[in-house]
Amino acid sequence: MINIKEVKKGDLLKLIEINKDIFDNSASINDFENYLKEDTIKIWKISTQKIIGFVIFYHVRDEIEIIQIGIMESCRRKNYGSLLINKIKKLKDIRKIFLEVSVENSQAINFYLKNGFKNIGTRKAYYKVNKQRIDALRLLFEFS
Repeated sequence: MINIKEVKKGDLLKLIEINKDIFDNSASINDFENYLKEDTIKIWKISTQKIIGFVIFYHVRDEIEIIQIGIMESCRRKNYGSLLINKIKKLKDIRKIFLEVSVENSQAINFYLKNGFKNIGTRKAYYKVNKQRIDALRLLFEFS
């Protein structure tokens, strides 16, 4: 059975573990704890029998900004990321969902395009990875 729920403080160590396995610039436990304290930031986990992924997003009025979405490597290409995106899309009164993704991350770009996002521009030198600056695509999902 697949569950998507808000993260609790007791989930943070598993999220940190997943985050470190996936991302070069992984967040610390303090980062996640600070996210939990913010009214406008939500963290959801997706679980089967254990936590396999998460999404972090800002929710302000009628807009969402996805900060980060991560699924364990062994669980990718099984629709879990799309389930998280679709759950966000079902929130009440949402008109737009924004996010940034590295121009070098073709797998993520294809995932977001498949989920209805459109490229609306580029942010030059947005990410810093291994002392190099990398551009980000700015993507938008807009409800009609």
